[in-house]
Amino acid sequence: MKNLKRVLLLMGIITFALALAACGGTEDKASTEKKETAKAETKEKKKTDPNTLGDYKVEILSSEVVKDYAGNDAIAVKTKFTNNSKENTSFMVAIDQQVFQNGTQLETTVSADGGMGGVEKDVQPGATLEITDYYKLQDTQNKVDVEAKELISFSKNTVKKTFELK
Repeated sequence: MKNLKRVLLLMGIITFALALAACGGTEDKASTEKKETAKAETKEKKKTDPNTLGDYKVEILSSEVVKDYAGNDAIAVKTKFTNNSKENTSFMVAIDQQVFQNGTQLETTVSADGGMGGVEKDVQPGATLEITDYYKLQDTQNKVDVEAKELISFSKNTVKKTFELK
């Protein structure tokens, strides 16, 4: 009788262990490899375009020394903005562009004709707009550094360009 109880107990333990092993499930190795490859390719694509800032693409094109509305020396920075998000948005709402000269951030200004250069215009998803932003210069001799990043983001991605004014 004791042996019968031991055999039944042992069979119960084995059955329970097999049931637990069956519940653990297995994952197809090929499926896992495909997922990892897809993730790696996605990361590589994002890294290949340095002008991508989240859902937007920003290319700092050129600059020109001009006069602002008050007759002060200013720099007009031309930027190409592509909206790859799902909603209409403007450059000034999506992107934080800062301009520095002599290590100090320059103040924004308005063009001589009073225009804002298109920074306030909404751009539909998939569309591109060339905008011009104006900044009051400290002088017309020293270089100017332009930095653009996504306005609301945890990413540290930045598009940068330096312009020599001489």
